Amino acid sequence: ERPQDGCRTSGRAAHRCEDNRATEALEQHSSRALAQSALSRKRVEGKKAIDRRLSSPEERQTKRRAPQRFTDRANATTSTARAMRRSSTPTAVAMESDAGPPQTPAEPKVGDFRMIAKRDGALEAAEVVEIAPRGPAGALRYYVHYLQHDRRMDEWVGRGQIRGEPDWAHGFGSPALSSPRGGHGRRSHKRKSPNSPGGALASPRGMTPRGRNGHSDPTVAERLEHAREHMTRVKNVEAIVFSEWKLEPWYWAPFPEEYHDQTLYFCDFTLRYTPSVDLILEHRETYRASGAPRRPPGARCYGPDAQGVSLWEIDGEVETLYCQNLCLLAKLFLDHKTLNFDVEPFRYYALTSHRTADDGADEEELLGYFSKEKESRLAYNLACILTMPQHQRKGLGTLMIDLSYALTQREGKMGSPEKPLSDLGKLSYRSYWTWTVLTALKSYDSGRDLKDVSRDLGLAIEDVISTLQHLDMIREWKGQMLVRLDYEEVASKLKSIKRPPRLCDPSKVCWTPPAD
Repeated sequence: ERPQDGCRTSGRAAHRCEDNRATEALEQHSSRALAQSALSRKRVEGKKAIDRRLSSPEERQTKRRAPQRFTDRANATTSTARAMRRSSTPTAVAMESDAGPPQTPAEPKVGDFRMIAKRDGALEAAEVVEIAPRGPAGALRYYVHYLQHDRRMDEWVGRGQIRGEPDWAHGFGSPALSSPRGGHGRRSHKRKSPNSPGGALASPRGMTPRGRNGHSDPTVAERLEHAREHMTRVKNVEAIVFSEWKLEPWYWAPFPEEYHDQTLYFCDFTLRYTPSVDLILEHRETYRASGAPRRPPGARCYGPDAQGVSLWEIDGEVETLYCQNLCLLAKLFLDHKTLNFDVEPFRYYALTSHRTADDGADEEELLGYFSKEKESRLAYNLACILTMPQHQRKGLGTLMIDLSYALTQREGKMGSPEKPLSDLGKLSYRSYWTWTVLTALKSYDSGRDLKDVSRDLGLAIEDVISTLQHLDMIREWKGQMLVRLDYEEVASKLKSIKRPPRLCDPSKVCWTPPAD
């Protein structure tokens, strides 16, 4: 039957007509979605082309920060959502338009890990330790700790030196080779006076905090160490001027607050300090006019040797102010030195070099120092040692170590440095022990044992054994530990030492052990 006016059909024809209308509607929706997706993709490609035409990376960064980019991204996301609701065909195109522009790194915060562009152009991972304004303009500066270096390398940097996060910072923690705020070496925790800054945080030397049950409580020790690290994390002195040298400090030091963030000027002979150039010049002129000896106080106990080097013994109970200033000066270059004001139980030994002043007078320039307890239950012959930074790499560290053992031998004792040693201290002592022990074994008499060698050298027996283990000269035989001695091997090891330690001249030691 033929339809009338195109409005009447059979049942099967009616179903075909409805299917055709549905197919046409679906095709219209798909075409509209494809058109919307293509338009969004053209927008993104057009904006990328604009970014490529920008003249500099700074302009690109500014363009990315513009709020308009985030508005466009929202529009593109809305168009994509509409297209996905209308058709499942253009999903891949819609996801591409949803990617949006790259995000700029957020402003650094304390505790963030960032890559820092150093002055030499190298990039290194660092932790942001503190943020502070600089100057009247209020521009921020950032104090950072380089994860692969000791804390002495920490410094202030500008915002322009800070880059993005390291690759490992995205959910994987810090690298295994580094320990943030850790450093490499550790000095023993020496006593601190309760009146000194942070005195309540330090425990007596050789003692571990105890819990209620009388056993050591590592959590308390960890909290004390964390509190110390937090208090000393940022260097508080910009620079010091000492003996015509301007030095940048390595660590925090407990100077009074009115001396923070300034350059301090030290007197070469009294070690008094001031932030005023006029005051230090006036003090130096007054001291020179007084006729006082231009050297450390105390008595000479070594020298002068062929190089004009001398050693002076100073009693902390007699010259308290000088020794306190010496400890404050040393703390700028020692990380874990906590003894700064409790100087009475110690003797200090200042190493100096002779020079002639411009007025023709004799002067002694401070090169370094070491200290030792007057009475040590553990037979320590050295508590702290420092070579001034401007005089390092001259062998003065091993010279002072040898002098400490020379004084110990004069007392008829055997000594050892206070442990644990720092990273630099361990290197100095290891080179000194290696040379000394090998030299003794070179002419070793089989009729003598290691105790005799230890007594002749003034070294503690445990230091001799640890050195032999380091040299791989200890062997086990029938349940006993024996020294494997090969004279040719000893001579070869001595010859392989390219830079022998600098030793003292025993004939120049002019020291008598004190009565106490």
